[in-house]
Amino acid sequence: MNGNKRLFVWALILLLFLGACSPKTRVLKSPDQGSGNIGGTVPKEEKPETVDKETTVEDARKAEAARNSVALILPFQLDRISPHTLSKEDVNRSAIALDFYQGFQLGLDELAQKGRSFSLNVIDSRDNEVHNQSVAKSEEVSNAALIVGPVFPKEITTFGTHLLNKNVLQVNPLAATRAREFNLPNLVSLTPSIDVHTKAMAERVGQDYKTGDVVIIYNTSDNDGRQFLSGFLSELKKANPSVQVRSVSSIPQLNEEISLTGTNLIVAGTTDKFQLRSFVSNLEAKSSEEFYMFRVYGHPLWDRIDFSIYERFGDFRPVITSESHLKSWTRGTKEFKDKYYSLYSVNPSDYSYKGYDAARYFGNLLAKYGDNYSEHITKEKFEGLFSTYAFDYNEAWGFVNNTVSFKSYQGSSFQLN
Repeated sequence: MNGNKRLFVWALILLLFLGACSPKTRVLKSPDQGSGNIGGTVPKEEKPETVDKETTVEDARKAEAARNSVALILPFQLDRISPHTLSKEDVNRSAIALDFYQGFQLGLDELAQKGRSFSLNVIDSRDNEVHNQSVAKSEEVSNAALIVGPVFPKEITTFGTHLLNKNVLQVNPLAATRAREFNLPNLVSLTPSIDVHTKAMAERVGQDYKTGDVVIIYNTSDNDGRQFLSGFLSELKKANPSVQVRSVSSIPQLNEEISLTGTNLIVAGTTDKFQLRSFVSNLEAKSSEEFYMFRVYGHPLWDRIDFSIYERFGDFRPVITSESHLKSWTRGTKEFKDKYYSLYSVNPSDYSYKGYDAARYFGNLLAKYGDNYSEHITKEKFEGLFSTYAFDYNEAWGFVNNTVSFKSYQGSSFQLN
């Protein structure tokens, strides 16, 4: 779609939210099942009984929806928008919230169509710490069985600190911040933090290592590189105590440590384009001089970098970790994309897929286990369209998702293995 039409569609959605003050509440309930009287006439004396049954069913649905109450707290920032001067900047500022909300709504709708009822309270966090203090104490949040949001780290901390009912789970849907930095025992962190990627990559390198190989850890000064390689060596030794490891911090040191016997398994965490250019160009030069065998393991953000400018980058069989295992060619993904487009006239973003997966996972837990759903989070794994969930629990910082996927470089981009 062109940008103007996209702006128009999202503007309509934002204006729906602007029609009254948040929160917005919607009850999602299962479809009517019918009376079972096909083609017949109901006698007059049976009508009061039928009405009573219908009333009983509706009351049961309302009770179930009240029990399965979800507070969805997202940074729409509607307080910064005027409906008379809505701009592209306004819509872009709310894009993450809109995409996640639309995916989440679609996920709950699908569960409702299968016979479950929910109530969804959509609340604007405004990306404002002070406002989140009052939201945390609001009636809609107090009555919720599950809280999803806020999104940004400072909001999460402020909201969680002022939340009155610490027994209700607060889902961190998007922030990749380490859970221990929030230190909220009732927090559920969906997005794997960088140390989860580090551990997974260390285990992968340990598995790929064979006798005669050498592992070279290429340390750089940029923040991404330091974070990714922090703790890598210790995790690698846990995964495979027999590995031969060298640590270097410059191209000349790297060249001194590469071996002509076996494969050089080189782990690099930098995302700096200048350091990457020096690193990859050097490997291309060395492999043309001698018969070196290289295998490269990189930072998950390499997925956003264009490596097609390097002629031989694919020869190094690069591997990265990824929070996503989205497969665009699968039936489920295509059906979701088509349904999403038909509803919102835009294609889903990663945030839309994340919202959809979160709704399906937690909505199903609520429907199956009611008030005891939190006891089953570490027991029930989940594979959605975009995300995979497998949680560990820590008394200090709650539930942490420890699942990532691997992508290898194929053609001109990183693809799921």
